[in-house]
Amino acid sequence: MPQVTSLPRPKVPVSVPLEASPRRPWLPPATRYGILNQVVNAAGGAASPAGLPPVRLVATDLDGTLLRPDGTVSERTICAVRAARQAGLHVIPITGRPPRITWEVAQEAGLGPLGVCSNGAAVVDISSMEVIETETIGAEVAIGLVIMLREIFPGAVFAVEEMDSFTHEAGFVDASWGWDERTETVDDIVQAVSSACIKLVMRRPGWPVAELLAGLTKHVAEKGHVTSSGLDWVEIAGPGISKAYAAERVCRRLGVAVGEVMAIGDNHNDLTVLAWAGRAAAPANAIPEVLATVQMVLPPNAEDGVAQLLEDLARSNGRCN
Repeated sequence: MPQVTSLPRPKVPVSVPLEASPRRPWLPPATRYGILNQVVNAAGGAASPAGLPPVRLVATDLDGTLLRPDGTVSERTICAVRAARQAGLHVIPITGRPPRITWEVAQEAGLGPLGVCSNGAAVVDISSMEVIETETIGAEVAIGLVIMLREIFPGAVFAVEEMDSFTHEAGFVDASWGWDERTETVDDIVQAVSSACIKLVMRRPGWPVAELLAGLTKHVAEKGHVTSSGLDWVEIAGPGISKAYAAERVCRRLGVAVGEVMAIGDNHNDLTVLAWAGRAAAPANAIPEVLATVQMVLPPNAEDGVAQLLEDLARSNGRCN
């Protein structure tokens, strides 16, 4: 049984970890939905404009990307993932979700063999439902951040994410979200930070995420890595811990080079892995910052854009009818 380990982390936050991405091939602006083969052909052969090797691993975000808008996995996606994996590709989830709410959907979609959860704070084995690497924020650091941010952002409310629980202050959860996950409510989040956590989360009701991101990035600085998964809150992980950091850990385990990776995502927390991977794509419903970063815009998640790309990748390897 794999043991949970905590690996050395970068001393300061970084946008791309350790191994730099090779230069990506230039693709015309017309490389959008319905014209997938331009990227697939470039990805699938040694004669691509940048000389990149074939794609061996697809790292895809879940919510807003692989999953439908209602959070479900379509039958087309299940079939496309199966075809891609039968063609020899790894198709792994890279999600902000903690492991406990990733297992079911990842297994339904047929993803694996490994995955990234909690925005890079956990590397997991999908088939065995085990956490094999973790990166945490120390209790003293988390408490210090809460005290500091309360002074800077009056009215802010906080939550902490741990592997098996989500604890928040009163006023953090909006009833309109329709959450069905069990959570614990406390008067003061400091009461819940008795040990290391995987994420500290801050929300300031009524404030745009962009303003919170800018403010927290400035004030948190080297104490943590700041991002957002799409709701109106901002998440703080350990310094240098991001989806890109964990995706590289997965690739090392699987023997995959960065140039062999196709990353797909739709939100702020995907920017690091999209910048790091050899190739990057996004569904048409992605935020503008993501669309400006990627080589290829897929059909939106409501139209199974990721599934369409996986079908073409599988077909290019002769495994999709």
